[in-house]
Amino acid sequence: MTLIVTRITVAEAATIINAFITFVSFTIALFLVVLLVKFLPTTTTAVAWSSISRTLHSSLWPTVLRTDSRTGQTEGVVVSILSRLGTLTTILVAVAGVILPLGLSEGPIVDGSFRPLKGTYIPDNSPLALSTTPYQDSFVYGRQCGYLLPVSCPGNDDPDSTSIAPSILEIFNSTPHGPFSMNFRRFYPGDEKKNCSDGFEASAETFVLRNDIFFADGLIVDMTAEQPGIGLWNQTVPTEVEIGGTWSQDILWIEPETECVDTNLTVDYFLFDTLQPGFDEFNITDHGGFYNLTREPPSFDYDGQNINLRQHAYKGAVYSNEFAMLFLNATRNSSSEGTTYPLRDDLDMPGLSRSDLQKISVLPLSYLNDTESIDISCRGFENADTANITNVHVHCGSFLGPPVRTDGGDSRMFDRGSKWAQAIHACSSTTRVSVQTVTFSSNSSTDMQGLQINRDKSGLNVLWATEKADLNIRDVDLFWGRVDDRYENHSSLWTTRSNRLYLPAGLSSSFPALAAGMPAAAHTQAWGRVYDAGFGNDELQDYSGQSDYAIRAKLQNLVGLDPIRGNSQIRNLVFTDIMANNIIGTRTNDTLMVAEHLKTLSYDFKYAIPGFLLLAIWIPSFLLSTLFFFTRSVTFTHMKQVFNHISVGRVVVGTSALRVQPQGGGTPYMPVLHNNHSNVDMRDSSSGGGLSGHRRNKSEWAGTVGKTPVILDFNNSPSSTRNVMEEDIKLMGIYSPHV
Repeated sequence: MTLIVTRITVAEAATIINAFITFVSFTIALFLVVLLVKFLPTTTTAVAWSSISRTLHSSLWPTVLRTDSRTGQTEGVVVSILSRLGTLTTILVAVAGVILPLGLSEGPIVDGSFRPLKGTYIPDNSPLALSTTPYQDSFVYGRQCGYLLPVSCPGNDDPDSTSIAPSILEIFNSTPHGPFSMNFRRFYPGDEKKNCSDGFEASAETFVLRNDIFFADGLIVDMTAEQPGIGLWNQTVPTEVEIGGTWSQDILWIEPETECVDTNLTVDYFLFDTLQPGFDEFNITDHGGFYNLTREPPSFDYDGQNINLRQHAYKGAVYSNEFAMLFLNATRNSSSEGTTYPLRDDLDMPGLSRSDLQKISVLPLSYLNDTESIDISCRGFENADTANITNVHVHCGSFLGPPVRTDGGDSRMFDRGSKWAQAIHACSSTTRVSVQTVTFSSNSSTDMQGLQINRDKSGLNVLWATEKADLNIRDVDLFWGRVDDRYENHSSLWTTRSNRLYLPAGLSSSFPALAAGMPAAAHTQAWGRVYDAGFGNDELQDYSGQSDYAIRAKLQNLVGLDPIRGNSQIRNLVFTDIMANNIIGTRTNDTLMVAEHLKTLSYDFKYAIPGFLLLAIWIPSFLLSTLFFFTRSVTFTHMKQVFNHISVGRVVVGTSALRVQPQGGGTPYMPVLHNNHSNVDMRDSSSGGGLSGHRRNKSEWAGTVGKTPVILDFNNSPSSTRNVMEEDIKLMGIYSPHV
């Protein structure tokens, strides 16, 4: 049987139990003495009377009834203080036993020392996991090289072979942070001609609405707007812990990086009967994009891994505005703040159209004409350039930001005749990878829902490498990753030691698709989706907010907080969401260094005051007693003599060392012994035979005869000259009727 009580803590329950036990322990002693008095024999041995006396006078009844032996009936300051301290400690023990547990409560969970524990894979049951191809270990890595015709891949002499050279496998498997630590989330098995797995794109669930870091099948996903990304982690946790633990792992992170520049142009329009703009006319409004356009040709630094994305975005914005100005027959001098340029939705505009409005839309940099050269200028590389570590993959494009009302109304209300505007931003994006230390903390060895994740975003300073190949960007996707230090000067590698690596451009940069057997190149496909003109009409997921109004509201909020950073954050969040839906980490750790979680207790010392008072009495008592025993001022033999000679049995039969001290001096003497047949008045003359007498301060006996001086004289006691045992037996034989 189990009793369940609500609204009470463990400490409060312990206090109630202790109070009950204390009450019972005190009252049961009182009740037992009452029963003892009731059944007290009139005749028994002296030893029995000593035992009975000890039981009676050690109870609280002498204090309650204010009898002769109550506290305070002593002569001398020291004896009086010690007697009163005995009563005080009894009270303090009772109070402390009740109050002390109230200060107890469950303390925080703390980490023990780190020790190696076995790591176990815990399967996920999320929608993302359900959409993952089973038997991921059947995935086959491979690579195809060549733009129009097959060419030999690095380390492979056969242009028709998709197999990867053993030397490359050895190099990029020298650490767990490389291209072979990930798979496509969904894939087809390879065929005879192409002996590698083909990935295919899909979307199981979107994480764009989240703003935290969490695990999803095979990944750690960070959807915070400041620095989103995915970490390759095949959920390996310690299971040999009772209430969880804390451990750290170095994990390969793939992160987007985007910079946007405001073109200072907006698209303005009115809403009428539907969510589509009224009629087929809308305006380009100049807020400095034309009349304040720079006359200096923009440029950026070609500095390899030290890439400046803002320079790329700025160059794209300048050329985009210049081509738009030419298309609209505008000039810097003819335009001014607020000048509008009407546009019609017809076939003369290859980019911007009415269908792009009232949602977040992707536009080419030359959104009013078709000029590919602007995109090449923004990216900083051409497909015919050499693929290497310095030619970093960059994607460029223009965006129509979230629609906002410019008539003072609420952007969540679609009033008929309301006026709206959408800003045009030019953006550039790339992908960086790093090895970051991620700390995990779990309160369970089996439940992953309470897993807490924190990552050090600074990254470790490690050796990164890409293949060194004499091939054009459009012909090869280079393998990349962290490699062992012994490969730092390897002839087949480009290497750099840094806390991050910007991924190189390759074949997939020109043809955004999941490259067969190459999940390490999936980032180019993700950016292709982000910058695709069909962004708002994506059949997999609506990132434009056209039909998903929750996403629309979040993206509007990001831009409302910061129009420049907000547009960058939108690109990064969408990239991360696409990558999480199409990539999975596969590396597991068999052994983890884990600090096991330990339960603790906390205590509030305000409830310890009775205990401190008790200690204040106990500590000096203990120290003084120890000192007296050590110096032999008090011995066990002496204590035994005192206890024996003041017992009531010895006093009655006359073998006690207690002697009456005559007034005026003289030899102490033993008082006359009573015999068993003497008539002794058992009544307390102060009580009148009733219970009310115990309320008086002192009994008459205590004030008269009780003041008689009595000395404890061991030298003149019978036991000082004869054997104690013989004397006791003799006296017991004389005075006991039972012997």
